[in-house]
Amino acid sequence: MDTQLTHRSGKHGNLKDDAKEGHLTENVTPVKPSKELRPMLGTILLGLILFIAAVVAWCYYTVSLRKAERLKTELMDLRADGFIIRNQHGEVVFRLAFRSGNLDLESCSKEGEILSCSRSSQGPLNFFIQTVKPKDTVMCYRVRWEELAAGPAVEHTMFWEDAHWYGGSEMSIQHWPIRLAGYQEPVPYVTSDVYSFRDSFGGILERYWLSSKAAAIKINDSVPFHLGFNATERALFFQARYKDSPYKPPPGQQPFPELSYRVCVGSDITSIHKYMVRRYFNKPSKIPAENAFRYPIWSTWALYKNDIDQDKLLRFAEKIKKYHFNCSHIEIDDI
Repeated sequence: MDTQLTHRSGKHGNLKDDAKEGHLTENVTPVKPSKELRPMLGTILLGLILFIAAVVAWCYYTVSLRKAERLKTELMDLRADGFIIRNQHGEVVFRLAFRSGNLDLESCSKEGEILSCSRSSQGPLNFFIQTVKPKDTVMCYRVRWEELAAGPAVEHTMFWEDAHWYGGSEMSIQHWPIRLAGYQEPVPYVTSDVYSFRDSFGGILERYWLSSKAAAIKINDSVPFHLGFNATERALFFQARYKDSPYKPPPGQQPFPELSYRVCVGSDITSIHKYMVRRYFNKPSKIPAENAFRYPIWSTWALYKNDIDQDKLLRFAEKIKKYHFNCSHIEIDDI
């Protein structure tokens, strides 16, 4: 009992002491800053505001600088001067450079799977990259660069580096995989007679190349396509142009060159090639006419060599019919 009273007494005693301290604290008058300190406080406050503004500006500048240097979409790193593509293991399997101008990455924006840009170092343009994933083991990128003026050509450089590449065209000296020597400015990608013109493209060609690193590229058929190469840089030049070219723009359209293609990356060379073949190279849907196999093909070269015209061709056909020879086709061979 005594202990309990003593405890309460001690408690009340503490309250009294606290009350005294509180009373003393309440009677203390706050010290106002002197007139001499006010300018200093204002300067400190202004400096703090400027510091915060500088930090915000630096953060914005850093973000803008990163954007100006590189944009990323899936496994592709887009830079102002080109892009690289990695596989799922992080290895670079495809590298391409823009030769006709650098992109202004500040003009780029991304909406969904499409990254688009509206300016380059040469002026306004239409540029976009669309990411497409047709299956789990394949990633594709649709790339399109269209100039908004009739004059300039669009040119991109693909580097084959340490990979083996296959595809392209028949050549006078055929190497498998591709092995090119010297330097060639872009020329129209059209068939020719490789026996008469040794440096030209042959009678078989496709706008398709396949890499041993499971990367493939297909140039769109609508492109006014020119191809060149530089063996020293281990590079192919892909160019689109109408000027000084056999290609003509579609009727009613401006001659604005457009380079568009699709790059696909897979898990291995076999699977990516099978995908590209199914996607871009249709198989025959019908059996050719039986006469094409049953009856002979007649060539104008036997009689006329390269001295052939419409009248001679018609007389040739009339003689075949006159003497009751079978015929499936007439081949005009003038080179």
